[in-house]
Amino acid sequence: MNIKLNTESGVPIYLQIIEQIKNMVLCGAMKAGDQLPSVRDLAVELRINPNTVARAYRELQHEEVIDSRWGEGNFISDKFSGSATLEKKKIIRESLKNLIGQAENYGLTKTEIKKILSEFFTEHDL
Repeated sequence: MNIKLNTESGVPIYLQIIEQIKNMVLCGAMKAGDQLPSVRDLAVELRINPNTVARAYRELQHEEVIDSRWGEGNFISDKFSGSATLEKKKIIRESLKNLIGQAENYGLTKTEIKKILSEFFTEHDL
């Protein structure tokens, strides 16, 4: 599994695992029914404590991103795959909110921000 951890980011490792697994589903790298590595295997691969992976998997299960099947393993849930479009929209909205906040911090007015967005959409034929 292609998970990259950044120990200097200040973001807890288990949250990095959660976000990267969600992103793999959202971008199509993983789909409903795909099996995740076992807790132990992923911990060995990432060189972290198995409890950290177990915590990430528990949270993913709670969020219905994965299904845990006793004796079989952990699999990407149909429920999350089906709601991927909503999740993508949520991520885009949050990114736009952050971008607009940054523009306001730079001193731009809402009118100026709207103009920049309008120009961008025109330039990129959106």
